[in-house]
Amino acid sequence: MSKIIAFGNQKGGVGKSTVVAMTASALSQAPFDIRLCVVDCDKQKSLVEARSFELEEDETPPYPILALTVEEFQNQIHELDKAYDLILLDTAGRLDNNKSAAEQEITKLLLYADYLFIPFRAGSFNLEASLEYLKVTLELQTLRKDKPRPLQVWGFVNMYKDRSKTNAFLVSEIDQLRNQGIAFMLCRLRNYTLFEEADTVTSLYDVNASNKAKLNFTVWLNELVKILKND
Repeated sequence: MSKIIAFGNQKGGVGKSTVVAMTASALSQAPFDIRLCVVDCDKQKSLVEARSFELEEDETPPYPILALTVEEFQNQIHELDKAYDLILLDTAGRLDNNKSAAEQEITKLLLYADYLFIPFRAGSFNLEASLEYLKVTLELQTLRKDKPRPLQVWGFVNMYKDRSKTNAFLVSEIDQLRNQGIAFMLCRLRNYTLFEEADTVTSLYDVNASNKAKLNFTVWLNELVKILKND
């Protein structure tokens, strides 16, 4: 049975799709070599579009990126479960303000997920939207707590900058959330140009890296893998 990892946030520009691509590219190749696929359920289909420009006609990608609607994913979940050991979901993030967690569109996807990772980026609008998204997903987590496959929700800091008041405020807010029992990854993905230029093919994972960006991503991914193994 495959593990299903969703990445989500209702706020655009927090780096959700980029982190999905970096994670999938690394885990699909050495030293992990996990049989995985990415399901792009975001209406913008940024990962599908990026992949279409990155491969030569005769080049085999390290993993497939599937453009599926929520309904198509629901219909194909059993086949995907048999074909892959890991499924990464790039979710659409819009919330319906007048609906409960059980009625949200994202719930149709997250009902299948074992993990949800939420990127938090500094900035008042980013934080407000991320907290609202977190609130809804924690409600969903409570609804699923007695299910055979409960949902684990993890936040992480993305595009972090040193000596930034907004980033210092974000870290302070996350510390408060962590004190309330909400899980956050310890490693912060920083605001490196290499991450902005990441594609859907190249792995940035390198335990011997001298490059600061690759080293940062390697430490972050090792923490994510440890979370998955502790299931």
